Amino acid sequence: MNGVGPAYGSEWQVDTKNHTYPLPPLDHGVGVYWSDSGPLDPDAHGYKSTVVRDNSGTILLVEQPNYQNFCGQVWPSMSVGPVAGGGAPADLYQTDPASPGMSAASHNFGYSAYGLHSKRFDYLFHDGHAETLKMEQTVGKGTLTAPLGMWTIAQGD
Repeated sequence: MNGVGPAYGSEWQVDTKNHTYPLPPLDHGVGVYWSDSGPLDPDAHGYKSTVVRDNSGTILLVEQPNYQNFCGQVWPSMSVGPVAGGGAPADLYQTDPASPGMSAASHNFGYSAYGLHSKRFDYLFHDGHAETLKMEQTVGKGTLTAPLGMWTIAQGD
């Protein structure tokens, strides 16, 4: 899911504050990963769908190849952009710039998958339609490491 923002530990991975669920500032998508030591709470708060200003132009879910993506696994459940630029684990991006040689610590297979998919990924939008796009087509006036455009709800292109 398109994560709230790229700041690890304060924007997309957020402490539940004893299950009061204070929502972080909305600078990207609606995805919040509530982090605490308790079991997953099905009543955790999230953003209302009305925060999305352009349902057909805002990414909800992205294709993100990672060996940890399987049913029941909550990590990684967020995507914070197309290309890892630092600040969060590479697993949270569609591609890791270190991927061609792939470090032993990297679980991100996006670089390889992007090449196999004719340099495109699949994107699901808030209105329910899906598109296959080049990463560069999704970032608006942002960059691959600091996306705007389709990745953002609160910001413009």
